[in-house]
Amino acid sequence: MSAKQAVILAGETAPSFSFQDMQRMAVAIAKSGLFGVKDADQALSLMLVASAEGKHPALIARDFDIIQGRPAKKADAILRDFQASGGKVLWKEMSDKRAAAEFSHPSSPAPVLIDWDMTRAATAGLAGKDMWKKYPRQMLRARVISEGCRAIAPGSTSGMYVPEEVQDFDPPAAEPLQINEAVAQAAATAISVPDPAEVEAFVNSMDVTNLPKLQEVFEEAWKSTKHAETRARYKSVYDAMKQEIATAQTKAAEFSEATS
Repeated sequence: MSAKQAVILAGETAPSFSFQDMQRMAVAIAKSGLFGVKDADQALSLMLVASAEGKHPALIARDFDIIQGRPAKKADAILRDFQASGGKVLWKEMSDKRAAAEFSHPSSPAPVLIDWDMTRAATAGLAGKDMWKKYPRQMLRARVISEGCRAIAPGSTSGMYVPEEVQDFDPPAAEPLQINEAVAQAAATAISVPDPAEVEAFVNSMDVTNLPKLQEVFEEAWKSTKHAETRARYKSVYDAMKQEIATAQTKAAEFSEATS
């Protein structure tokens, strides 16, 4: 039996699904939000990987994670596929200080000893991270499994790292913009200063004698620009005119009452 056949037999051989079937499953998994996969396209991509390995597409919820937009295969899933293909692991140590194991496989001529300790983690700049402080043994174990299985039987990793490794990656760097693109973006987001003549026209149009008209003109002036200083001037004129209209209306009411 080949290593690939062993993995399929031990990994729940899947019936055939159409692409449309997997699309529907991907949408359902993404909508549920239960497995860390919140995007249907990401779920579908992982389903295609699972299907290519002869597994039920829904097993992505068990075997894979999406960490910071990157796919990752869980350490237990890697170890399970490694052992299903004939691999053996002999743990030498598993503590908060060090994890070490001997990996062997029918396709490998000799066993390989893989170890990770906190000194190595510190050298790699990992020991100070929150998860390494809280769960050092689990983090060391995951690193050993990933490195050991990748060294002896790379197919068991599905070409991915474990989540514990992916979350330690640096965030993807933003692609540098070309000069023309940068200028275009800056121009699109820049707030231009309105034409002085236009500003004066709006200011003069607020010289009215009734509040509804004043509000109408002010709203039009406000929406015409996002320039903070110009908006502040419009607001100042609006407040002053509103006060004048209120004063004039009060005086008119008093005069009407006095002469009635």
